[in-house]
Amino acid sequence: MSVEQNFHGIHFMLPTPFDQNGDVDASSIKSLVNGARIAKCTGVVTLGVMGEAHRLTDSERGPIIDTVVKAAGDDLTVTVGVSAESGHSLAARTREAQSAGATAVMAAPAKMTKPNSTSTFGYYEAAQEITEIPIVIQDLPEQTGVHLHPEFIGKLHEELPDAKYLKLEDPPTPQKITSVIEATAGRMGVFGGLGGAFLFEELRRGAIGTMTGFAYPEVLVSIYNYLMKNDIERARNIFYSWLPLIRYENSAGIG
Repeated sequence: MSVEQNFHGIHFMLPTPFDQNGDVDASSIKSLVNGARIAKCTGVVTLGVMGEAHRLTDSERGPIIDTVVKAAGDDLTVTVGVSAESGHSLAARTREAQSAGATAVMAAPAKMTKPNSTSTFGYYEAAQEITEIPIVIQDLPEQTGVHLHPEFIGKLHEELPDAKYLKLEDPPTPQKITSVIEATAGRMGVFGGLGGAFLFEELRRGAIGTMTGFAYPEVLVSIYNYLMKNDIERARNIFYSWLPLIRYENSAGIG
């Protein structure tokens, strides 16, 4: 499925399942992808923070991507997390994901002791030089220590043709969504994240969906669908009735 066909909506962040020996459990990956299909998600995201990509060896990444792409088939998009510590590594991971048939790649900034916009731009430029598929910029300062200002996000979108999407996880997200939409003249698609904790408000501010691993993605799909039908009251009621569980699941240290 190409991005042009449909990328708006709910994308399920896949955890990476392991067996008792600590090896990747490919069978369970297929089940998770099928669960996203049953929930009517737009797509799945693999090798993100939810997928514990930092715990995997480089040799484990390729088979995981292949398994997800094959399981997704033609009815789910596949976004592959390619975040790295250098532009060189980012380019290599982007090439791997693209060759495997990914719909898009997602990259958070490289961690830096003293972040600066020149280095961060060069990092994303390395992916742009390789890719022929969209890049989802992941704005996750809690993990990376890099704060992406709306104006800089606008520069990335303007100067890198495939920097078409943003996964915004820098709270308060609703206000920043408005700022990014203004900085990009509404041309950059913005997704929420953070477990769906602000989904209703994010969609009302102009987000085109969310990328999150909330355990009941069908609930998020229903909220999204009702809002797209302009049934705001029903979407609000569903969201706030589920919000206590969404917040609980998104809390650190409960597992």
